[in-house]
Amino acid sequence: MANIPLIEFRKVSKIYGSGEAEIRALDGVDLTIQQHEFVAIMGPSGSGKSTAMNIIGCLDVPSAGEYLFQGVATSGFGRAQLTMLRRHMLGFVFQGFNLLPRTSAIENVELPLVYRGVDAGMRRKLARDALARVGLAGRENHTTQQLSGGQQQRVAIARAIVTQPAVLLADEPTGNLDTKTSIEIMELITGLNRDQGITVIMVTHENDIAEYAKRIMRFVDGKIESDRPNPEREATHVS
Repeated sequence: MANIPLIEFRKVSKIYGSGEAEIRALDGVDLTIQQHEFVAIMGPSGSGKSTAMNIIGCLDVPSAGEYLFQGVATSGFGRAQLTMLRRHMLGFVFQGFNLLPRTSAIENVELPLVYRGVDAGMRRKLARDALARVGLAGRENHTTQQLSGGQQQRVAIARAIVTQPAVLLADEPTGNLDTKTSIEIMELITGLNRDQGITVIMVTHENDIAEYAKRIMRFVDGKIESDRPNPEREATHVS
């Protein structure tokens, strides 16, 4: 099992439209991502990076080829099975935070546990622990309007990790943040990968943000143009 990739694409293509209107968002992509990796996915608009992220996150499915998670092909999964995979194995962080307004930090973090049917007492404990892990102990009852942008993103990260996912999918996690706050958020995400072994897959347009990753993958025209290790970060691999 140790040699089986956590995530694998085998000749994955994604096609939208048909005929002259056909758009090949992904074009026969092969990739593997191992457990504990931190991978940054880059590329210009329309390069296929977001499509790849959506397929990894089970928000979309390939038009051709195969997506395997922990060695299991997902092509035979129905909607309910894909939902269960997202709910139990994946955590999501978005550029826009996607928090519920006028709702407390702890209630936002509890939400994935509600979907999993966790009882109220355990939900509250797990959510409180997750907020402490991202440096927000004491702010559990603050609403989103009472939190800064950086604090809101920390709440979003706490919500993503409260279920102890195998993979954290971060889509432009610093896109709405200033430089100082971006550094703080990236140090937090790096720590989750380094200290807790969470696999991180991050889409970003920013070179300095991508440099936090151990591996940098660049998409162009639906294909992987380059895939290189980042020597400055490789040494922090979790054993």
